[in-house]
Formats: sequence, structure tokens, C-alpha cells
Amino acid sequence: MNEPVRIVITADDVLHSFFVPAFRIKKDAVPNMYTFTTFTPTKTGDYVLYCAEYCGLAHSDMKGIVHVLNEQDFIAWESASDKLNKEGKIATESGNSLYLERGCNACHSVDGKDGAGPTWKGLYGQDRDLADGSSLNADENYLKESILYPKEKIAKGYGPIMPSYKGLLSNEEITEIINYIKELK
Repeated sequence: MNEPVRIVITADDVLHSFFVPAFRIKKDAVPNMYTFTTFTPTKTGDYVLYCAEYCGLAHSDMKGIVHVLNEQDFIAWESASDKLNKEGKIATESGNSLYLERGCNACHSVDGKDGAGPTWKGLYGQDRDLADGSSLNADENYLKESILYPKEKIAKGYGPIMPSYKGLLSNEEITEIINYIKELK
């Protein structure tokens, strides 16, 4: 409560729309990209979440609840959810496993040292200079595009040597890798 919340939204199949009337927010969830919205809830309680885009036969079943907690209750919830995490792993461990299993470690370090590809340490949220002279922010969309279409936006100082992982990683695996990169500060 009274803390800004940033939501990262994506869809696997068709266009959806994240809609919480009580917060007066609505943001489309677009397949194969990330969209973002931010809001600051001011009252504790449970608020209904809808999909506001007709997305198919089960559209009317797409409802959820946003639980707004005070700080003390949120800390207790967060602690309990870490303990209940499936397989006893936190998200970054899953991303680290993919980093090793998929061979990302052959070119990308996680300790700040450069290799054949840029280090992942400190990458997320930073402005990146590209080989074509342009620059952009290394947000979720840039990272996903770099995994799926690595020759499109090449980091300055590196060659176009990374293979595409399109069709080799699921959207969930890509999200796990991105969450891992986000934790490498």
C-alpha cells in the first residue's frame, strides 16, 4: 500500500488486456513482447482483475484478484511464498540453470568480465550503444529481442556471432533468463 507497483505483462497466445477498474488502469498484453504499467494502491483490500479484451471462448472466465497488503503483511507473504516456491528454487536459480544448460556461459559472463558477448552483470536497465550508432535501454523487450533475433540490435564492440534461440526456448524460459539477468547487479 502506498508503494508504486510495476507490472510486466505478456501473453502467450492472443491479445489480452490487464484491467483493474478500482485502480483505473488498463494495459494490453501482447504476444511475444512485454508491456508495462505502474500504479500506486492507496487502500488495502482485494480488487478484481479482468481481461478487458475479447480473447476467445473462455474470456469471461479470465478474472483474478489483486491483493493489496500493508507493509508488514506483505513482508510476511513474501517470506512465506519464498518457502513455498516449487522445487525449493527461487526464480534466479532457474535462470542460472538455463544460462548453463543452453550454453549462454560460453559467451556471456555474469561477473562483469567481457567475453565473445557482453557480460550480463549490470546489463538490465542500462543504456546500450549499438553497432549501428543508435542506443537504447536494456529493458525486458530488448533482452527478449536479443535472445530471439540477436543479429538485429548488436551491442557496440561485438560481432554478429550469437545464434537465435527462437523455437529453442519457451516464453517461460526466456522470462526466467531475463529475470536472472535483472538480478545480476
